[in-house]
Amino acid sequence: MQYESNTDFTIAKYTPYIKPRYVTREGTTVLYVRYNYNRTKRTLISTGYSIKPEHWDSKKRWIKRACPNYDEIDACLIRITSKLGEILTYAKINGISPTVDFVLLELKKNREYELRPNRVDIFDALERYITEKAPVVSADQIKDYRTLRKHLIAFKEHSSQPITFHNLNLIFYNEFMDYLFYKVIKPDGSVGLLTNSAGKIIRLLKGFVNYQIDKGVIPPIDLKHFKVVEEETDAIYLSEKELSTIHELDLSDDKQLEEIRDVFITGCFTGLRYSDLSTLSPEHIDLDNEIINLKQRKVHKAVIIPMIDYVPEILKKYNYDLPKIPRYIFNERVKELGRRAKLKQKIEVVRKKGKEREKRVYEKWEMISSHTCRRSFCTNMYLSGFPAGELMRISGHKSPSAFMRYIKVDNLQAAKRLKELRAKLAR
Repeated sequence: MQYESNTDFTIAKYTPYIKPRYVTREGTTVLYVRYNYNRTKRTLISTGYSIKPEHWDSKKRWIKRACPNYDEIDACLIRITSKLGEILTYAKINGISPTVDFVLLELKKNREYELRPNRVDIFDALERYITEKAPVVSADQIKDYRTLRKHLIAFKEHSSQPITFHNLNLIFYNEFMDYLFYKVIKPDGSVGLLTNSAGKIIRLLKGFVNYQIDKGVIPPIDLKHFKVVEEETDAIYLSEKELSTIHELDLSDDKQLEEIRDVFITGCFTGLRYSDLSTLSPEHIDLDNEIINLKQRKVHKAVIIPMIDYVPEILKKYNYDLPKIPRYIFNERVKELGRRAKLKQKIEVVRKKGKEREKRVYEKWEMISSHTCRRSFCTNMYLSGFPAGELMRISGHKSPSAFMRYIKVDNLQAAKRLKELRAKLAR
């Protein structure tokens, strides 16, 4: 009784098998199912049973009725060969080469298979999703979805398994997370994503899948096990004194760095995300009321921001149309501002990658980026005593928990702030 499954790669065969020459003292030999991927690559899958050679039908390649425990052993052979048949059909449908390693791995998983071609290709759906979202979300968000697609394709190649809506289950989640933490090769050559980066990929994946469910493109999928892992970041903020030092730097020798400094300072005193800073134009400026009025690109929320401190002066300098600087250039060169301002405070950063912890010490200037603007604004305004609820209306944060993640206040600062507020109340 021989079963075959033709694929684009080879002819795979499997059949029950014994080695009649290898007999134990008890006169029995192990009963296997032999899987041949091709003429040179094969493996033996033990059934866990042993039989006497005379109970083996070499023509039918099956045990004889006279074999003790026939029904039990027969059921075992049927179970293994049926599972192999499902695995090979699954491989054929999804364009997978059924190598020995692939088949053995699938046998260990002992999972159910969708043996009909999936009508909705997950990568086609993701590409359509990106196209639909492009007009209504920021370029950075589109970049994030492109990154998700890149990681899914790389994982598919790494695991030699298809990625379909049907197999988005706990097994997929665990294997994909292991890949993100320990297998991804980043552009700088390092391996593995940090916790928040991996969590972001899962959050994007869940958002995409739930969108397909809501639109009726696919049936409901249980994603409750797809945990969005995250940890508190060690992102910094700059105090108003440090920002003043940067503002006063003489950058007449470097026009680009001067423009970056002005955009950076504007961000630190408006709380705007870089995607909004980079598109700020005269139409957003209300000079009569000295406010900035715009709809945030990331969350599509209208905010009104007062022009305070250095902001009016800087906006006027550029005729209310800030220089347009690519984010990667901004993030490369903004650190130079901190270095010139001698922001050399030592900061120890501990980050998680899966179960591992990485510890590294930086000088403060090395940690400055476009994200520093928004954190500096929220933290400085909060420390000045401005009510958090009103500050959220300016920053556009939707929830107190999201807002508080931006506030970089240590224990000493919190104690001083409480003392100052109590002193004001006592007057």
